[in-house]
Amino acid sequence: MEERTNGFRPVRKKKGSFNMMDFLLILMVVCVLLFVVVVLDPFSLDLFDNDSERITLEYTVRIENVDGALLDAIQKSDEILDSAVRCSLGFVNEVSNVPYTEPYYNVSDEAGENVAIMQELPNRYNIEIVISAEAVFEEGVGYQINGRRIAVGTKIHLMLPNYLGDGYCIGLREVK
Repeated sequence: MEERTNGFRPVRKKKGSFNMMDFLLILMVVCVLLFVVVVLDPFSLDLFDNDSERITLEYTVRIENVDGALLDAIQKSDEILDSAVRCSLGFVNEVSNVPYTEPYYNVSDEAGENVAIMQELPNRYNIEIVISAEAVFEEGVGYQINGRRIAVGTKIHLMLPNYLGDGYCIGLREVK
């Protein structure tokens, strides 16, 4: 029995109806899930797999003008991460260093003309790191390691256990 009090009717509850708010909520949840799947692992859907092949890639990165105290900071078999996005770029295969040189201009030759010579800076070095990684080669795109394109001339942001810095790729080759 429903009673009226002060001229107001009791509110009846709807049971089991599907309205526009329910639809929008479900649509928003589905969009968020799709966005997370595509952003975190776009290659899991195989939507972007165009004639790509997996290969082992060795590439060389040169880090210039490094202080001599940091020469032992990079060790063989250290894992290298891209410091910008924290994804693996492979493992150190080989490390070498050469003295860092810069042009020095105020030098006169026998004829009295100013010439430039390359002068070594004390306790400064160029470090070359050979890195080995599993990569994907795609025609028209090139080599990619965990979604990061690797090509000669590419600046690479390196993070190792004892070193953080930037270098440039100066060479690469496929390992059979």
